Amino acid sequence: MTRPPEKRSLRPASSDQRGVAALEFVLVVWLFLILVLGALQFGLWWHAQHVVLGAAQDAARLAAVEDGTPAAGQARAAELLRVGLGADATVTATIEVRRDDQLAAATVTARLRPLLPFGDGIRLHATAHAFAEHFRPIGGVAP
Repeated sequence: MTRPPEKRSLRPASSDQRGVAALEFVLVVWLFLILVLGALQFGLWWHAQHVVLGAAQDAARLAAVEDGTPAAGQARAAELLRVGLGADATVTATIEVRRDDQLAAATVTARLRPLLPFGDGIRLHATAHAFAEHFRPIGGVAP
């Protein structure tokens, strides 16, 4: 009768491998967490930037209508920021709306708090323009 061959280990018998898996986990998990948090932060920034852009566009549009005022545009932008980014964003936001005879413009700037408490936040900025509306009756002159 033949004996089955003994299983040989590739590691030397004298080495101690206890705790190697835990060490490898610690070395790799922080890279994975940074990757996940970076993806989440990018998604939050993407959403917040589009909220700020929408607020600027709405503010310019409301200021550009015939009987619109910069104050109406500013109020609408503040409301959109509060709904889209929360009450915290309206505290740090600056909204500038101006209108002349030809053009209405709105500039919205806000800060997004980062997921990790580093720095003072991510700056969000958007500017929008809209042509001012004027009523012109057919065959007549504008009042």
